[in-house]
Amino acid sequence: MKTQITTIAAAVAFAMSTAASAQYWSSGSDSTIYQSGNHNTNDITQWGTQTSRVYQEGNNNSTVVSQDDISGIATKFPGNNDSGIDQIGQHNKANVTQLGALNDSTVYQQGDNNTATIDQDGFKNISVVEQIGNHNGSTVSQDGKFNDSYVYLEGNNNKATVKQDGEENVSVVEENGTHNNANITQIGNENDSYTYLSGNYNEAYVTQNGYSLDSTILAVGDHNTHDVMQSGYNHDSYIYTQGSNNAQHVTQSGYLWGGSHNSTIETYGNNNTNYVSQGQ
Repeated sequence: MKTQITTIAAAVAFAMSTAASAQYWSSGSDSTIYQSGNHNTNDITQWGTQTSRVYQEGNNNSTVVSQDDISGIATKFPGNNDSGIDQIGQHNKANVTQLGALNDSTVYQQGDNNTATIDQDGFKNISVVEQIGNHNGSTVSQDGKFNDSYVYLEGNNNKATVKQDGEENVSVVEENGTHNNANITQIGNENDSYTYLSGNYNEAYVTQNGYSLDSTILAVGDHNTHDVMQSGYNHDSYIYTQGSNNAQHVTQSGYLWGGSHNSTIETYGNNNTNYVSQGQ
């Protein structure tokens, strides 16, 4: 699964970095705003050398962008952070905060009452949020270097929360349907998480704390719950659920001297429950 996630991340990174490359070594900030509609608002604050682009079409949409060179992560580069926001519809909100250098964020929202919040602190972090539908919400927080996050929500009332703290973590969340929810936390380095929820009222919770941890969750159906907790080094969890009202729980722990753990769960049907616990 690492190869698939890395490929997706590479494609996202290429698309984002291409848009920002022209600004990397320029001086001064650049802000562009285009609006078509009524009662739209934008609040852009830039310090140093930053790039921001906002496109809004519709009514009562709002954006807040804050970009600064100052970061909790030491870097020798000037800011050169890049933010792009596109909103089409009514009452959509986007909030982007980027501190550090060479961070890239993209928000695309189409529909009504969608909300996206991105907070990046560090060096060369990439975040992409795409939401199509109504009342969808995404929150992405990245602290460190070379972290990648991609969120795609299509439908209504879907939620995604991603928190990355460390280096070279990759998270991909895709949801299609209504009232789906994914919560991903990655602490450490080189952790990968891929979550796909298709249907209604599905949930996925992934917590990774360590190094080179890999989680894949694929769910098709309704009211399915997935809970993956990984700590340590080089563990792999794969879950595939097809049906409704299923519950999957995986816990993996241990470092190099304790061996690597692998868990595979495939469920077809309804009202099934699985527990896997692996430790040193």
